Amino acid sequence: MQYNDGNLFFLTDFDDNMEANLVLPLIKEVQNQRERLYGRIDLYINSFGGYRHLVFQLISIIENAKREGVMVRTIVPDVAYSAGSILAVTGSEGERYIEKTAEHLIHYGITGSAETTPEQLERNYVQKNEGFKKIRRHYEKYCDIPEIDSLMNDDSAFIPASKCIKWGLADKYMEKFDIDP
Repeated sequence: MQYNDGNLFFLTDFDDNMEANLVLPLIKEVQNQRERLYGRIDLYINSFGGYRHLVFQLISIIENAKREGVMVRTIVPDVAYSAGSILAVTGSEGERYIEKTAEHLIHYGITGSAETTPEQLERNYVQKNEGFKKIRRHYEKYCDIPEIDSLMNDDSAFIPASKCIKWGLADKYMEKFDIDP
């Protein structure tokens, strides 16, 4: 992740190494932008995905920023896969951009665990299922994806930019994107 006065560049997967270098700078930038008359944060997302817990932590910060009047623009120049896609759809309405050759990948994600008892198995099943429901609800909040169940169950649901705009994963092509800070 790189940061430069209101511009955050996600050029990696969402993993635990990213958390320390991302969450606090994002919180500080939200505070900084909130104090401006027209606060704005640009999130450049180019990611193959990563951890659900981290992306939902970022979404919480972004949702708070939007409630406080900060515009959050999401920009996908190439790929927004998995956690990257979940984050990209969270931008402010009308401010989610995508390059014409870019794509999203939507799916439930991958989970793992090592249960040693039937009780652990049941608890982990419930927790994982709730996580899958949370991802689906998030897409339903921002998008209108036809046959979402079928697509979410397919780990190869790559969606080209034209369908991203049609289904609400993005609002505009980057050619209409004003890059001036």
